This record gives sequence, structure tokens and C-alpha cells, in this order.
Amino acid sequence: MIVFHGWATPNSQRVSIMLEELGLAYHAHGVNIRAGEQFAPEILALNPYGKVPILQLDELVLFESGAILLHLAEAHHRFLPRDPAARAEVLAWFMVAMTSLGPFTGQAHHWTELAPEKPEAARAHSVALVARVYRLLDGRLKDRRHLAGDYSIADIAAYPWVAKHGWAAMSLDDHPHLARWFAEVGGRPAVQRGMAVPAGAKLE
Repeated sequence: MIVFHGWATPNSQRVSIMLEELGLAYHAHGVNIRAGEQFAPEILALNPYGKVPILQLDELVLFESGAILLHLAEAHHRFLPRDPAARAEVLAWFMVAMTSLGPFTGQAHHWTELAPEKPEAARAHSVALVARVYRLLDGRLKDRRHLAGDYSIADIAAYPWVAKHGWAAMSLDDHPHLARWFAEVGGRPAVQRGMAVPAGAKLE
């Protein structure tokens, strides 16, 4: 039995989308991060960092969304090419999603919505970092259907964070190629199912 621990966060949604794309049977356990459930003893026993997503695969326990996506891609030989050059290209864009798109959008969300004090310099800096990534992605997708070759873990890692473009005051109307990609990826049934896991989870 595969057990997925997550909530309605982009990092969690990366994993639930991947599970749905692979057609794997799994049990989804909601961990409400707004209620602090990620710090419950049973969750800390799985991930001492106190974060979701977490994936239990029999004796193997994985955390960090990027590590989970890589493991599943390699274990099931899907969404990550075996050819060294094609693999390197996918991993490069995967890392853009992991190290820039996600963290910068999260920081922008903090300084635009969550922080009790919102200094303009911090807000402007964080939003500018996201805007730079959006320009990069839009340019990349100008003449490509996906971020790197066929649909891959790069697209899976990026999609849930682009879905939160409002967190960083971004408009997809200003990025037509990214908007086209977003609509196409969002139309995949597995993506739609994965974005709704765990059932009823909301970030409020």
C-alpha cells in the first residue's frame, strides 16, 4: 500500500499528480498544515522536518517533493528520459521549478499576503524574482509544447506553482505561451485528479 501524506499545497500536488499520472493505487492522508498537523508525532516520525508531502512505499519513506518525483520517475521509467542528453535537459528545467519557481512564489505569497508587516522592498523584490522566472518560462515555451521534450517531471513540478500565480501578483494574460502550456497541462485528467487530492483540503 502506498500512503501519500499531503495537503492542498503546490508541493503536495506535485506528488499527487505524479501518482495519478502513473495510475498507482494509493491512500491519501490529509495533513492540515494550517492546523499544525505536520508537527504531530506520527508525522515527525516519518519526516523530522515536519513538512509534507511524504510518501510511504512499504519500508521506504520519502519526503521532499523533488526527491519523490525523481524516485517515482526512475522506478517506473516514465516522465524522465533515459537518454543522457534528454535527461539532463529535463533535469535542468525540473530544477528551475524546484529552486526558483516554487521558492520565489512562496516568498512572494508571504510578503504580499501572509506577513503581518509587508515592507514594500521585500514585496517588490520577491515579486520581481517570480516575474523573472515567468519571463523565462514564457520564452522557453514559445516554440515548445512542454518545458523539455515530452511531458515530464519538469512540467509536473512547475504546474501546481503556476496555478498559484495570483500569490505573486502574476497574470497569465501577460505570458501567452505559458498560459497555453498551463491550459494544456491542466486539461490532463490525471492533473485534474491530482490537484483535488486530498479531497476537501483547502489552504485557508
